[in-house]
Amino acid sequence: MVKDMEYLFDDIPPKHSMESLYKENISLRERLATIASRSKIPHFLKDYFKSLNIIFFSTDLDLQPHHAIGEIQAITGYKLQDFIDGMIRIEHLIHPEDLQAFMESYQYMLDTHKTQNIEFRIISTQGLIRWLNVIAVPITNESEQIVSVEGLVIDITSRKKNEAALIGREAHLDSILRSVQDVIWSITPDTFELIYISPAAKSVYGYPLEQIYADSINGFKLMNTPHQMMLDNFSTLLDQGSIEFEYPFLHPSGEKIWISRKAHFAHDGQGYVARIDGTDTDITRRRQAEDTLRYISMHDYLTGLYNRFYFEKEMFAIDDAVLDSVGLIVCDVDGLKTINDNFGHTAGDQLLKQCASVLICCFTHNEIISRIGGDEFTILIRGCSAGRLEKLVRNLRITIFKQNQSQSSEYPLSISIGHALKSSPEIKMSDVFRHADNMMYAEKPNNRQRLKKLYRTLKL
Repeated sequence: MVKDMEYLFDDIPPKHSMESLYKENISLRERLATIASRSKIPHFLKDYFKSLNIIFFSTDLDLQPHHAIGEIQAITGYKLQDFIDGMIRIEHLIHPEDLQAFMESYQYMLDTHKTQNIEFRIISTQGLIRWLNVIAVPITNESEQIVSVEGLVIDITSRKKNEAALIGREAHLDSILRSVQDVIWSITPDTFELIYISPAAKSVYGYPLEQIYADSINGFKLMNTPHQMMLDNFSTLLDQGSIEFEYPFLHPSGEKIWISRKAHFAHDGQGYVARIDGTDTDITRRRQAEDTLRYISMHDYLTGLYNRFYFEKEMFAIDDAVLDSVGLIVCDVDGLKTINDNFGHTAGDQLLKQCASVLICCFTHNEIISRIGGDEFTILIRGCSAGRLEKLVRNLRITIFKQNQSQSSEYPLSISIGHALKSSPEIKMSDVFRHADNMMYAEKPNNRQRLKKLYRTLKL
């Protein structure tokens, strides 16, 4: 057939214009039909084109077909003869939105003699929209003049539908990922190079996605903490296939945030490790809430000192560690009931805060100061000798005296004090507490009498 085509164009003058070619198209088509009939295209080739939904075509420069084989009617809704007879032209089928681009591409081929690969839509006789991919090859004569156009028409409607569906699914997935506050990410299992990270990373980490991707290539300078944590936990990931840990991260704003990271190996179809996939969740509020609850569970709400729960926990810890040289001071605020009865509990609370302030002022070397009851306070001193314990008690009494002398407080502060020392590991802290508590209560009668005289003076 190619030989016949060469024979066909041998007698076309080199400078034949498109207009003259158009005038001779009727006789040219007749000659092409003769050639086609002589060429005897095998039926298996025609069936092959039909099975692939492909059309092989040959047209003149005015897009008037010389010949074609393939699923012409199935794709366009028209018979080949309709095109040959001029009843319908390809331009009439092209979707109006694609016609200009098609004609520009076709003209570019005529101007440059370069093969064009064009995708466009047509509207068939049934009103159906089909996507076609046309590969158009300019055929030239010995004078390098284009004398015809040959090529393939491929129905790509299914592919385009799949692409549209894929784009839709990607848009849907992207919409979902944008609404998810957790960061979803994937990295290579060998170099930890970032493959994907979801849009939430910008709000969680405080860096634009482009900067995060670049940081992955540049050695994780910005994201050094999570990268280092992955390295530190990689052996666990190898052993278990997944990991979960929490770590602090310094946000660009200067705020420290807490991240919970979960990661696991992702496998390909053959079962080999292809990626490490994971999620990062901002748990800063949860950690803050936990810290608040932890603080509340261990501290007195009024004074901010440790509470009875924490005090007893420390007592048990000292016994379990079999420690010695632990000093204990027990204090009880005198006259609290009188203040509450005469001035109300607000005044009594103020007196308790005043006592806490004095204790904080006196004990500044990691001693554990606790309020273990309504008017009772304790001070635990680790690594304490008998001499130091006596000195601390004496300093506390002096501080209370100076506080009352300064008249900086509305009500006088009187505190009964007892103390004891755990001098050997065999002594239990409960015994130390009992001894200090008894000493404190032994001091209370004298303080009570003294306070009564003071209160009469103050007319309480």
